[in-house]
Amino acid sequence: MDNRDSKSSWMREQWRRYEESQTSVAVIFAGIAALFIAGIAAAFIYAKDTTPMMQTASAPAPAATSTRAAPPIASAPETTGSGGGNQYNPPKQDPRENEQSERPR
Repeated sequence: MDNRDSKSSWMREQWRRYEESQTSVAVIFAGIAALFIAGIAAAFIYAKDTTPMMQTASAPAPAATSTRAAPPIASAPETTGSGGGNQYNPPKQDPRENEQSERPR
């Protein structure tokens, strides 16, 4: 009988260790999942806060006959200091971009 009790005690101890290790692994994975979800939420919040504001529908529409002057072109663009210097070439403008404003109404 001594042998049977010692085996039962050993099995209970092994089972307890197994359950504790499974609980620890579950807690670690839950922490990783929480950090992952928090990172995604932070990315969406950052993207929402940094997007330029779009014109709303309640803004008054410009008159059809008004002519606007083009905005002034900056002499040098703002840089982050990553080089470039005075060799700035403005992007080419597609002639079709102004098609809609040039059409007679």
